[in-house]
Amino acid sequence: MPWWYPFGCIAFIVGGILIFLKPEWLWALTEQWKSYAADGPSDFYILSTKIGGVLFAVFGGVALVLPLFLT
Repeated sequence: MPWWYPFGCIAFIVGGILIFLKPEWLWALTEQWKSYAADGPSDFYILSTKIGGVLFAVFGGVALVLPLFLT
């Protein structure tokens, strides 16, 4: 396993948790500039972003422990 592998997995976990806790930040970075009239993310955007954040964190966790079971 490369030396950077655990750091990448931890980055996925931290990123997923951050996306889950603050989906408004992701909206402000990626979507806000596309509309002059939008004052905040929709409820559907927040829900789908939170689901994506959970999946990101789970993927990072599985990728982190998977080599322990495969060796």
